[in-house]
Amino acid sequence: MAGELVIQMEEGQQEVVADKVVKPADGNKHFRTLADLKSEILQLGNKETSSSATEKRRCPKVPEWLLPSDAKGSSNAKGSKPSDKCLSPSDAKGSVLSDNHHYMPKIMSFGPYHHGNPKLERGETIKLKLAADGIQLLVAGMKDQPIEEAVDHVYSIISGKVEELMGSYDMKSIEKYSAEQFSVMILVDGCALLWYIFLCVCSGGDHEDYNIGYQDLSLIHQDALLLENQLPYQLLFQDLLKMTEPELTIDCWRVIILEFFGMIEESFFQEFFGMKEQSFLRKMKNYCCALLVWITQIIKRKSETSDKESKRCHHLLDLYRNYLLGPTPKHTENGNSGNENGKKGHKVRALVGDVKEQVMASFRNVKELMAAGIRIKPSPTHHLRDISFTSNCVTACLRLPPITIDKSTKTLFFNLIAYEMSSDVDHHFISYLRFLDSLIDHADDVKELQSAGVLQNNLGTHEEVAEFFNTVSADLESNFLAYKDVRVKIRNHLKSHYNSRLKMWMTQCLDTYFGSPWTIIAWVGAALALFFTAVQTYLSVFPH
Repeated sequence: MAGELVIQMEEGQQEVVADKVVKPADGNKHFRTLADLKSEILQLGNKETSSSATEKRRCPKVPEWLLPSDAKGSSNAKGSKPSDKCLSPSDAKGSVLSDNHHYMPKIMSFGPYHHGNPKLERGETIKLKLAADGIQLLVAGMKDQPIEEAVDHVYSIISGKVEELMGSYDMKSIEKYSAEQFSVMILVDGCALLWYIFLCVCSGGDHEDYNIGYQDLSLIHQDALLLENQLPYQLLFQDLLKMTEPELTIDCWRVIILEFFGMIEESFFQEFFGMKEQSFLRKMKNYCCALLVWITQIIKRKSETSDKESKRCHHLLDLYRNYLLGPTPKHTENGNSGNENGKKGHKVRALVGDVKEQVMASFRNVKELMAAGIRIKPSPTHHLRDISFTSNCVTACLRLPPITIDKSTKTLFFNLIAYEMSSDVDHHFISYLRFLDSLIDHADDVKELQSAGVLQNNLGTHEEVAEFFNTVSADLESNFLAYKDVRVKIRNHLKSHYNSRLKMWMTQCLDTYFGSPWTIIAWVGAALALFFTAVQTYLSVFPH
């Protein structure tokens, strides 16, 4: 698909390119050609790229947030499945999408949906600087070559698959781009994103050179996980990374990205990244060593299903979601992770046969569960699938993955919800929210979860957190088979508890006299006092 060359100029100016006079087109300031990109990168070393916000430009995609639409509607082009596309929240259904600021980038746009937004002018300047260094990262073997040849090399890789890449997006949002304009946009966005991730993880965050303030770091991290701000996973991990040196493997970069999103503990890398002044090659070799350790300690524990899911990631948000959910439990693999026909059959049977069980097991909140002798404790991992329930004769324990709730978490939750509603992936994250919603009815439930170390409230009052969980998943459709074993065990424990007065009395006794460390200390002190009194009495009666 070919289009006219559009050159960025000041208003009223003209420029001659290839013996053609190209006049400035209103609203096309951010449509770069390959010649424009080379010219702007060469100018970075001499002066700052001037940003002019005098022109009003339309956002490339303005979703109609409140209008319900078919998730497999017009966005499904060229026979692609909905999950193969970088979808927009406008494809999702429900009132949960009514607040559009959760889907709007604050600093940078990646991809065509928000490209050209006048509110992101500063981000475009930052992106160009990052992309210039990112190109050098990708073509490390061409250090002695001019920057123009490096740009040509990267551009040739992207332009060779431009139709496939364009098919990843909603066709209505990219119809205004020519093939060259789209390729240049993806080149800048992809190289900028890869270099920014590498910069934050490997270089200690030398962001001052790019005019990135500390207040911008969290916003850029947040922008990278917006549903409408995604780049095809194939572009990042197949098309671009295959140009790097052999040390830069796909698995290695997956570890880097997971570290960028905080999915891997920092202590894991301290052994390998003690010095900031290491060479690039040395850093990447250290990452390879770290990768081997990581594979040994973590990947071997994951099921084959989870490994296949991680290899089929469609974009960074999908990758983040897969690792946030964690591996599929072994006892649910056959019933929940089989072929498509099996999953559809299970869903139908769940809708018919498990509705009653769903209702019976979901109305108990945290306070009521604790009154029945169920203790809440944090799971050993942060994976959302890591929810378990163990029960003995009187007491029981429900383990939940620890989570933190703040403003950025709300934005992430909304985008994960919109992604699952817009695609054909299973609603695992929505199922987790519904399960948590069944435990939280009031502020007291949030307080108990925080006391148990399961929920960290950085959002505001406990009432606000309770209202968030009660409203965000109210109209969402979850997978009834999710956490089925936990729900059944909770139901059985509650049934056994309320059918036995002895268990109820023992539970009340434990809560009253052993419910806190102070009561336990008091009981131990009283027992010791009685013991020593008895010993003293015995010795006084039988002195010898």
